[in-house]
Amino acid sequence: MNRALMIGRFQPFHNGHVALARQALADCDELVIVVGSAQYNFIEKDPFTAGERILMIHDALAEAGIDLTKCYIIPVPNDDNNARWLANLRSMVPHFNTLYSGNEFVDHLAFSQDPSLVVRQPEFSKKQEYNGTNIRRLMAELKSWEPLVPAAVARIIKQIDGISRIRMLAKSDSKPQEW
Repeated sequence: MNRALMIGRFQPFHNGHVALARQALADCDELVIVVGSAQYNFIEKDPFTAGERILMIHDALAEAGIDLTKCYIIPVPNDDNNARWLANLRSMVPHFNTLYSGNEFVDHLAFSQDPSLVVRQPEFSKKQEYNGTNIRRLMAELKSWEPLVPAAVARIIKQIDGISRIRMLAKSDSKPQEW
């Protein structure tokens, strides 16, 4: 069985992520989606909880008609020891033999720790638009962000009052990491 893995913070899960999931499932039998930095939430860079992100991913994939029986959505906290990163990740997810990554550092870590791992560069479209930092900035500025995310994700963000959260977190007095 050929199983792929894609990892991201998914803050929020956007249309580029859906396209990547489709790409991976076109090449592989199953897909493991790792919600990285799972321990972070309610901070400017990571406003959504792991649970909220899992729900966004699940509902977006279902809405896109992607077969959820071929997908695993797993939250994984950061490991600050980069030398053991891949081994730690492998201990928390089903076996995978292909990694989809657009991050040069992740690519280097993965290949240096397991040269047999196939690392594939995703085919990004509209990378500057389909970018979590950009989408969160648009939300904070009350500009148009909804076309950049699946409708299911927009619904969840509205249900949890995510725009207010992001705007509040953008204020300097709501940055606990700086206290």
